[in-house]
Amino acid sequence: MGDRRGFTLLEVLVSLAILSITLLLAYEVLSGAIAAEDRSERWTVASCLGETLVRESTAAWPETGESSGKFAAPMEAYTWNRSIRPAAHPDAREVHVTVTWSAGGREERVSLAGVAVK
Repeated sequence: MGDRRGFTLLEVLVSLAILSITLLLAYEVLSGAIAAEDRSERWTVASCLGETLVRESTAAWPETGESSGKFAAPMEAYTWNRSIRPAAHPDAREVHVTVTWSAGGREERVSLAGVAVK
């Protein structure tokens, strides 16, 4: 068995097994990162939309009550509920806003609150 060059079949198979496991793990990590980015974007959009509603509601003295609706295009996938209640102080009102959307077959929501004063 003189001059031996190259790899044996066993060495090649072990190398391919290690490579395939590494690629599979990289794919899982990348898929998870993409899903997390998508979910984070939806939460950020919902928070900004909710904050806009809270700011609009607290800019002036709001009437107490509840209201709900959908946001205008292109944000029609998001719905909102707003509740305005009397606060402990007579010159203040509590404003509660919940923004809801569907993601992956389940409903997600973010809630924000603020105070309107005279």
